[in-house]
Amino acid sequence: MKKISILNIKGGVAKTTSAINLAAILADEGNKVLVVDVDAQSNSTMSFKAYDIDDLSVSDVLLNKDIDIEDVIKETEYENIDILPSNISLAFAEKKILLDVTRNQQNRLKRALEQVNDKYDYCIIDCPPSLNMITINALVASNEVIVPIKIDKFALDGLEYLLESIEEIKEEFNSDLQFKGCFVTMDTATVVNKEIKKALKSILKDKLFDTTIRQNVSVTEASFEQMPVVYYKKSSNASKDYKSLVKEVF
Repeated sequence: MKKISILNIKGGVAKTTSAINLAAILADEGNKVLVVDVDAQSNSTMSFKAYDIDDLSVSDVLLNKDIDIEDVIKETEYENIDILPSNISLAFAEKKILLDVTRNQQNRLKRALEQVNDKYDYCIIDCPPSLNMITINALVASNEVIVPIKIDKFALDGLEYLLESIEEIKEEFNSDLQFKGCFVTMDTATVVNKEIKKALKSILKDKLFDTTIRQNVSVTEASFEQMPVVYYKKSSNASKDYKSLVKEVF
């Protein structure tokens, strides 16, 4: 199972949208995909209609080493896609992890996912927009990191810090971790967008993917329907772009 974290420490960059659509396309290609939601906002979980405050969730997996992860994973309504769900309890899990000195704090998700390593081809991890202990668990569990970037005046803010942090986690906890690259979301054909993409290219070089995800109202419509846009409207620009991104990345 290849494990890929979708991460940006900024919110509003289409991180969850990207995670669920990459998972959907990989599943459509015949791969068995596990989506892991480690964001307390639980948007990936909601997108697959799997949210329940009373059910076991990723919080229980992180806090209780005796839990069988297969008892927590849920099937979705889509073929080849299962989800390790999140709920609001994850907002309180980090503090509990930090207070628990009886076992390693950074590799809890990694150890849990090892239980299902042979059941899936891909694991897509939807990370929170911060570098906290939950995110560190995601990165320690991952083989690769992909960073979505929204073009705005703050697009470059925090990017260098994020890349340095990924490198530090690689050195300290996960030597297999690779920064796969960045891609632009909500792209528009404006002069500002072209200039910022040039600046990104000069910084990231071959780590900036050629494929960008165009701004598209179908993405918003799909979110109200609680489903990936590639299922909601296959002919939309965003669906076509995500399919191109999967070809380029995978």
